[in-house]
Amino acid sequence: MTKLIVFILCASLEVTAQIKVPNGNFNQFETISTNKHVYDVPKGWKEHQKNDAWRQDNGRGFAYKYDLPDANGNALALHREYFVQTNAILTSFLIPENKENLRLVGRYKFSGSDIDTAKDTLCITVFSSERPIKTVSDTLPEKAVALNITTPKAQFEWFHLDVNKIQKNNYLTIIIQLKSGSDDSYYWGQSNAVLDDLKFITIQNLTQID
Repeated sequence: MTKLIVFILCASLEVTAQIKVPNGNFNQFETISTNKHVYDVPKGWKEHQKNDAWRQDNGRGFAYKYDLPDANGNALALHREYFVQTNAILTSFLIPENKENLRLVGRYKFSGSDIDTAKDTLCITVFSSERPIKTVSDTLPEKAVALNITTPKAQFEWFHLDVNKIQKNNYLTIIIQLKSGSDDSYYWGQSNAVLDDLKFITIQNLTQID
């Protein structure tokens, strides 16, 4: 009985210690209208800059709205097309206080590659900086922590990524990537992912009582 009480207490403390990710539930999308196309992009997030020209030209990018029944409202759909080896989206935001023992949690689905012999990767990376990050760099900081998912999941599953201590007034950046595992530079294959309910929680160091 005591163990159950401690478990419930831990769970309760984690919930109350959440750090809000901007539009981490992906329920807010902005509709962009051009002379040729109309598309939705998630508020608070920015695609890799190479997608800007593609959006203007053919309306196709990397991030889309996902609103099927298994999402909690809406979710973020990602589609990497065959002509790009890696694509990415990011958000960068201020944490105005000291934080330790952070864990990023969320739900995901992942298609894997459409090439049988290739193993694509859904990569979720977190790092801190003194200033906000505005563009996706191909080189990430040495202290970045990453979760690499290579096994396809047809149904939503939870992931967690433990993060190092974040110093006061630092910015947190989350980068989500889809990477091709193909070695054919003429066709990188395609892959898809869906993410939802992203948030940071603080892991409490409570000792279980027997």
